[in-house]
Amino acid sequence: MSVQLAILGFLQERNYHGYELKKTIARLMGMWTDIKFGSLYHALGCLEKAGFVCKVETSAAGNRPARAVYGITDNGRAEFARLVEDNILTLRRVYLKDDIGVYFGGRLDRRKFTAILKHKIARLEDVAAELKKHRAYLESIVAERSRAPVFLINRHIMHLEAEIGWFNDLKKSLTEGSLYLKKSERNV
Repeated sequence: MSVQLAILGFLQERNYHGYELKKTIARLMGMWTDIKFGSLYHALGCLEKAGFVCKVETSAAGNRPARAVYGITDNGRAEFARLVEDNILTLRRVYLKDDIGVYFGGRLDRRKFTAILKHKIARLEDVAAELKKHRAYLESIVAERSRAPVFLINRHIMHLEAEIGWFNDLKKSLTEGSLYLKKSERNV
């Protein structure tokens, strides 16, 4: 669904051929979406089959194979509106996979678990720094589009900063000895 929404969204602006669309999505959304770019051509084919996009021209340059340029149809505009609404209004409960590791972390040697937490914090900080660099890039091209990509990357940075703070608090509680009950105090 996300890849279809992205395709229809960019086709709202102008017509694209598949490779150009793939590059545009990767450049503007790649750092903050989980769109699988290998699925783009399949999704484009499905959208065409459903009547949401159509080939508006086919062009060939030199010895290269012909490339289809796609445009959005009126049905595609209606589907786009439906997908935006569905994407925003559908509530998705997030389950954090590392919670299970944290739950059982007290069964590891405290030094080992502290080292794991330090490594996790460092990785989160690296990703946040990478996103901040990408934000600067997005801000430099914002004039050609909207400010929405900057707002979205800020959301991801804020989430990472919250995670960094949470893991630092966790590490502090572990260091202070207040995070886990001693083996003799546990019922389970």
